[in-house]
Amino acid sequence: MPDSPFPDFRARCGTALPSLLFLHGAACGDWVWQEGFAQACAEGGFASQALAFNRVKEDGQPAGLGEYVAQARAAVARMGGPVVLVGHSLGALVAQRLLLEPAVRGAALLAPVPPEGLWLSTTRLAMSDPALWAEAARMDGPVGHMAAEADPSLVASLFGAAMPMERAQGFLRRMGGESRAALMEAQGPQPVPHGWLHGRPVLVLGAGEDRLIPPDAVSRCALWHGTSASFMPGMGHLMMLEPGWKQVAARLLDWLRRL
Repeated sequence: MPDSPFPDFRARCGTALPSLLFLHGAACGDWVWQEGFAQACAEGGFASQALAFNRVKEDGQPAGLGEYVAQARAAVARMGGPVVLVGHSLGALVAQRLLLEPAVRGAALLAPVPPEGLWLSTTRLAMSDPALWAEAARMDGPVGHMAAEADPSLVASLFGAAMPMERAQGFLRRMGGESRAALMEAQGPQPVPHGWLHGRPVLVLGAGEDRLIPPDAVSRCALWHGTSASFMPGMGHLMMLEPGWKQVAARLLDWLRRL
């Protein structure tokens, strides 16, 4: 598109660029990337796929993080060639566990669950805001229940002040159904390779108004991978759905072009 704010970098550089694999966070789905974010990356010259995690194992039991990692690894293999993982929240944790895969060129982590797990952030949230903690703990409930009973503090953490309430409620109606097994596993330390071991470039972006993944957790995640975190001011946890999501996409594309 000639009037696109995301010019096609592939056409200008004349080289093969890595494909992008989008990994969604807890209680979400691949739909979070299809509200414009993935299209912006495509307009910037990067082919992409968005994976929807299967939250139930073949035996009917809730899938754990190991199953999520296996699903993402299989998706990378199907894509072929170099892949950059773009993960949000729980999906960013899955991405970090795949940084030793030969086909993985790097990872962009948005509001990431850090390698230490969520135990510290969850404990702090339970003590400082029990109502918000209780809301966040119900992500394994049926799809749509978060909109029907949403606490204002949850909306304020998931989205910044610029998000219209009606639009926020529309997104909340699509959220829920997360695997309790995956949520419980994510509380503890994770087998994430350190930056000196995997050697891949990593982009870490936090949300300025995010109370689910606080700034110190985002900064520790970046430090683990040998980089520093940047924060998007005024944004809540679901950065790719915010009214200012194009700013996040622009930051990602700028980083990708420098790989």
